[in-house]
Amino acid sequence: MLRAVCLVPALLVPAPATAEPIPPAVAAMIDAAEPDQLAAIANIARKTNPASAAEIDARVAGIQAAAAAARDARLAAQGIFEGWRGQGEAGGFVSTGNTENRGAAVGLAMTKESRKWKHGLRGVVDYQEDRGVASRERFFAGYEGNWKFSPRGYTLLALSWERDKFTGFTSRLTQSLGFGYRLVDGKRLKMTIDGGPAVRQTRFITGLLDNSVAARAGLNTNWPIHDALKFTQTATYYYDESNNSLLVLSQLTARINRQLSTRVSFQYNNEANPPPGRQNSDTVSRVTLVYTF
Repeated sequence: MLRAVCLVPALLVPAPATAEPIPPAVAAMIDAAEPDQLAAIANIARKTNPASAAEIDARVAGIQAAAAAARDARLAAQGIFEGWRGQGEAGGFVSTGNTENRGAAVGLAMTKESRKWKHGLRGVVDYQEDRGVASRERFFAGYEGNWKFSPRGYTLLALSWERDKFTGFTSRLTQSLGFGYRLVDGKRLKMTIDGGPAVRQTRFITGLLDNSVAARAGLNTNWPIHDALKFTQTATYYYDESNNSLLVLSQLTARINRQLSTRVSFQYNNEANPPPGRQNSDTVSRVTLVYTF
């Protein structure tokens, strides 16, 4: 009799709920989702099939783990010329400051990621002639390499060459080393800061050659406002005993399709100690068509 009584509480305790398998159509939809759509599709699947939520989470986690492993293997197998992605842009600009005119602008940017490194190449040309005489002439080429030593921290190597006679120099070569840190690492908004020592060799239009050691600081912001609209901004500041330089580039890019976008950008340059007769600040506003490859 005692044995029967002891069994009663156990019979009254409800058995744990058993999760239901994912319906085949829902599983197929999850498996076919593009990487940038997986989270949204999985969320819909959970809402319409709450009893299968645990199985949906497990399936999504498996897909993400497999994608991460495949990406890691692909990056490890890349050759030096493989994995590069780029954007080319062409359009027009309006400048103010030392020159006030309109002209043509072309640019090229390429990036590559490996397991530890991120490489970036960028080139920009702004040029205009007025009756056969150049009235705006700016060339810029730069490389930046980041070596990731933690999820948010990285070391920095930056090299650049520029020429802007109307700002006051015919050539400026800059080499910089430093450290960077990702301040904001959200799903959409990302923001990094970096800094370190730099060496600059500047040849001014007066013929004077200035070799200086400087301190460099940088701020980079990447904000996809919408799937088809992105805002980016880079700011770089150099400080040395003879001259301080600031460059800020803000860009708003609207995607037309997978390969074509339109871009509006605003660039601000400031030289604290320009040659005589030159203004401290220049601005360039560009409207360009961008091709992604």
